[in-house]
Amino acid sequence: MKVGVIGPSQIVAKAVQLIRKEFPQIEPVEYVYAIYTETPAMLKYHQLEVDALLFTGKTPYTLAGKQLKQIVPWEYVPRSGSSLLRVLLYAKMWTNYDICNISFDTYNQDLLHEAYREIGIPVDQLKIFISQENMIPGDYHRQICDFHRKNYANRQVSCCITALQAVYDELKAGSIPCLLLEPTANVMRETIYKLQLKYLVKLSQQSQLVSLYIQIDPPNDLSLMADDEYEAALNRTKVSEQVYLFAQRIQAAVIETGEKKYLLFTTMQLLENETNNLKNLDLLHAVQSNTNSTVSVGIGYGRTANAAKAGANRGMLHAAKKGGNLAFIVFDGKKTIGPLASSAPNKEASNPIIDEKYLRIAEKVGVSINTAYKLHCITTQLGRNEFTVKELAPLFGVTARTMNRIIEKFEAKGYCKLVGKRILGAAGRPTRIIQLMLD
Repeated sequence: MKVGVIGPSQIVAKAVQLIRKEFPQIEPVEYVYAIYTETPAMLKYHQLEVDALLFTGKTPYTLAGKQLKQIVPWEYVPRSGSSLLRVLLYAKMWTNYDICNISFDTYNQDLLHEAYREIGIPVDQLKIFISQENMIPGDYHRQICDFHRKNYANRQVSCCITALQAVYDELKAGSIPCLLLEPTANVMRETIYKLQLKYLVKLSQQSQLVSLYIQIDPPNDLSLMADDEYEAALNRTKVSEQVYLFAQRIQAAVIETGEKKYLLFTTMQLLENETNNLKNLDLLHAVQSNTNSTVSVGIGYGRTANAAKAGANRGMLHAAKKGGNLAFIVFDGKKTIGPLASSAPNKEASNPIIDEKYLRIAEKVGVSINTAYKLHCITTQLGRNEFTVKELAPLFGVTARTMNRIIEKFEAKGYCKLVGKRILGAAGRPTRIIQLMLD
């Protein structure tokens, strides 16, 4: 696990030393700033280099949260009472400062009063000054410095205590008595444990098993595929191609549970990366655009593979009931979310493309759509488009005379043409060879 440690040099060094000593499984990466306002610009380019981020204080954490999106787990070292007690104890024992007369920043009054009561100093004996935390980028640092400087110049305080390294450095440079409020090792340790737990929880969630149930929607009652098994089989092959291409992208295991159903298993992270965090499912569009079908999809999240599968099946049935070409998500077999598709399918527009195409041909030629589509199926099944009328008649199921009349109509509208002649048998008149041009 790689953890980025963000803060001023002194506190970052302390945190890194603790990590290397007590957390050998963590690789620390130092992100040191001169002033906390550099944090957003720094993380903009480095956040993806680590698995988690540890902020050494709340101020840079708050500022970063206002300007950046959390991509990896974040945690900050809190302003604790133990850190405050440590610096007060140091001031009492090693300096001549009056700890009842101090100006503070970043800590609120309740926490300060509690710390003083812990060391036996009544609140009514205090003459402390507390800055207001007003997070204005670029101005906050200057406000804090001016606040402390003013209090000391007016002889209202014996020293200043700050949690901001840059403020401490500036006050020290101006010969103003000042102490840096650093987090204790124990507070850092607890924060690192908490960040580690956050990361492991996220890792567990990303590895959670997700199931997808995909069912090919039944054709429209008026669709020609409903009566043509060969064309329906070809179409299922095309749908399978799109399903397996999608499965490859999400590294899913695929189980075909029937002629028209597919069960996929993958992880949450892989699926959400492919679907833009479940905002859209390209599979719906891919199947509709490249085949003569649509699909109903259910996505199941569960604590076990069986629970995920059951949720996916429930989502798929719900999508099919709504008309198909939709996807629904089911969490833990209960909560259903969706559809992922932007809107319910247009019933008129959802007829297969092949029906529209051969409807136009039929209307132009002056025959039924079944006639046009049947000729298309013959060429597809045999893999050629050149026939004599005598060859075509039995395939179509009519006499040669009837077949000849049909061909004449298609020839008149440019959907077939004469490409040669052939003599059938040892003698007789040559028979025309016609080429169908329906595609």
